Formats: sequence, structure tokens, C-alpha cells
Amino acid sequence: MAHEFADIAVDELVGRASAVRRPGSPKRAGSLVEANRGVTDPVTLARRVQRASLHLSHPRFLAHQVAAPIPAAALVESVVAAMNQSLAVWEMSPIGTAIDRDLIARFKTLFGYPMSSEGSLVPGGAFANLTALLAARDTLDRDAHRTGKTRVAIIAGEQTHYSVTRAAKILGFGSDAVFRVDADPRFRTDPAAVTSSIAKAKKAGFRKFVVVGSAGSTPTGSFDDLTQLRRVATVERAWMHVDAAHGGGLMFSRRYRRRLRGIRWADSIAFDPHKMMFMPLSAGCVLIRRQADLRRSFAEQASYLFGPQRAWPDIGQVTIACSQRFDALKVWLVWRAYGARIWDALATHVCEVTQIAYRYCLQSSVLEPLHKPDANIFCFQLRGRRSDGHSDRLHWELKEAVNESGFGYVSSAVLRGRRVLRLVVMNPRTTSKEVCAVLDWIARRAKRKRT
Repeated sequence: MAHEFADIAVDELVGRASAVRRPGSPKRAGSLVEANRGVTDPVTLARRVQRASLHLSHPRFLAHQVAAPIPAAALVESVVAAMNQSLAVWEMSPIGTAIDRDLIARFKTLFGYPMSSEGSLVPGGAFANLTALLAARDTLDRDAHRTGKTRVAIIAGEQTHYSVTRAAKILGFGSDAVFRVDADPRFRTDPAAVTSSIAKAKKAGFRKFVVVGSAGSTPTGSFDDLTQLRRVATVERAWMHVDAAHGGGLMFSRRYRRRLRGIRWADSIAFDPHKMMFMPLSAGCVLIRRQADLRRSFAEQASYLFGPQRAWPDIGQVTIACSQRFDALKVWLVWRAYGARIWDALATHVCEVTQIAYRYCLQSSVLEPLHKPDANIFCFQLRGRRSDGHSDRLHWELKEAVNESGFGYVSSAVLRGRRVLRLVVMNPRTTSKEVCAVLDWIARRAKRKRT
């Protein structure tokens, strides 16, 4: 059975499917479940599910920020599940704790953090943002952990991930404590507008602030000027958090790491190895510059779990989860086996392919770029579009058409009130040939719809 499951996994990892997904897949999903009610063989069921799924390893999958994973990282997952280590307490996972701490130390070095900082793996960027904002709240407002309420304002750009507002609701900030900041023409948070938003927050009665920067925003992949945001945060004595969930992996790229200049001075960082480090879900991480700021929020008493301080810590004292999965193994194993150069090569490649998509649209008579991509996310639209609902519907219909065809798979976003098309290159097997083929398909379809 192990060999048969591995064969299914390999078929998925090498992208052998002829289509990104089968036409009619959404309608067939329910019928697939019904049709297999009498099938009890787990290998047969797994094979049928895999064949009917969306294939992220297909080179023309260009839709969302979920990676075609590095094969070794995906295949070791069955080992992680079989060992079933829980890393909350050292005595449950001695080797797991050692590997997890070695990985976190590597991440500290990568981002320029001191070894005295602290961090942990989490399921993803939403959990990382929640953890960082909890540490920020309890540092800026020492009574918040007792009352569950706080008067700390969050200053966040218009492209900041929705999980920041969600975290504000969970942590007692309240959604009205989130003050949005206008973007500049490149869809980055405008540092001058941050100062204006802080002034608005002060008028509303706030005196303590968290400034959130994005390093690879979700809609456009834009990178804020973190050095400028740090300067503003320092003047206002604010906590600076950087959501690098998407773009953090570019620290490995010699060509693109400059996008993250200044991140080392952030008070906290969120990033996802399951994005630009091409890990399978889930693998997020949060780092807090001052260890005490994280431990203040998470230290709890549980005599049945946590004991006296040992050479290795109980990770459950620095992270939300009690059942802390051994997600460190897949990242650590790839790093040890291939070195950091693998992520330099892969992250740089997907960014370069995205630049080719940008140049295609520059030269196209049908499609036009909306921005020069900072990394591997790119938004574009039809040239000469009308400013009405018809154009929005047309862009949505084009996305649906290419996705339903199975030939390619793209996504969309709303930028400045208009529906646009969006590419995200997350598969290292994707080349300029595949990207241009999908753009050709969209351009031809758009011409037919307009005539």
C-alpha cells in the first residue's frame, strides 16, 4: 500500500495530467463522491480523487499562492504522519524539537534576527499574523491579556491581508481599530499616508500603534518600502510587523532579496515556507525580535505537560498549538539535502517567468499590464476596457472560461474598484512558453467575445 500511495503522489508531483483540471470538474465533484460509495479499497479511492483534482503541478496552473511542492518535501509527509510527533513538549519529541529549533535558528539568520529572538512554525500566515499581533498587543498594553480588551490601533495598507483585520477582531482590538492606508501607484503602502492614518487614529483616541507592512501583498505581490515604514514606526514608537507570508522566501534569491530590505528591523515577521519555499501545506512561521515579547503572551501552567527548563524548550510555550505537528522536518530535510541554493533557483525562476508575462502584455494589442511585478504575481486587463459593470463581467467570464477549459488556470482580483485578471507563478516547471500560451488563449477568447 505504501508503494501504491507513493506512485499516486509521484504522478501528481510530476504533473503528468494533460489538463490543469477536467472540464466540468465542479459539477462532477458531488457525483464522484456518490459514484464511489461502494468502493472500499483506499488505494483505488485515492487514485480516483487524485485524477479528479485540480493539478497544481501542471505547468499552466497560474492561479493562486499555493505551490507545486518540492517532491522530497511532499514525499516525506507520510513519514511525518507515521511518526506522529507532537512538538508541544520536549519529552514527546526529542529529535523533533531539536530539528524544529535548528530550523528556527536558520530562519533567524536568514532574516537578520538575533539568536535571542524567538519564533515557531504555525499552520500559515493567518496564524502567524495572529501570533505577532498578540505579542504586539501584550507588549504595548500590559493589561490586555487580563481584560481581553485593548486600545491599540493597527495601521495597515489597503492591500494588507484580511487575516490582520480578523486577528484584530479575535484579539479585542476591534475592526474599528484598523486604519487603512492608501497605496501609491505601484500598489505599495505609502509611508506618508501612514503618518496621516496615525494622525486619524490619534484623533479617535488611540495612543499606541502597530504598523503593518506587506512583503508580497496578495492582490498584486507588491513589496512595501520596509525601511521607510520602520522610520515612521520608530518616530511613533509603534510596533512594526511585516507580513511576508508570500514574499519571505525571496530572502534566498540573490536577485530579488532586495525587495525585503529593512525586514531585519521589524519587531515581528510572518512568512510561509509553503509559498515561495515550495513546501506542501502547511508550513507557516512567525518570528518575534525580542523573546520576552512572545513568551509573555504564551507562557502557561500545565503540570501534566510543561516541566522545568531543560536544554531544549517546550515549544508549546511559544506557539498557539498544543498538538504541534512536526512540519519542520520537510523544510529542514530539503535545506540539509540541497542547501539554500535550491530556493535561490526556484524563487528566482518563477519571478523571471512572471516578468515575461508582463512584457507580453506590454506588447499585446489585447491585454495590458496594470503594474510591473515585484515578484511572481501579476495583474492585467483588456485594453480599452469600459468603466462599467460589463467590463467587470467580461473579465470574470474570461477567467472562468480558461479555467473550465482545462488548458490553463488563472485567478482575478479587484483593483481600484475594477475586476482584473491575475497570474501567480508557483510552479518551478512553468516556463515562458506555458505563460505565453495561456495569455494567447485569453487574448483570442477576448477578441471573439468583443466581435
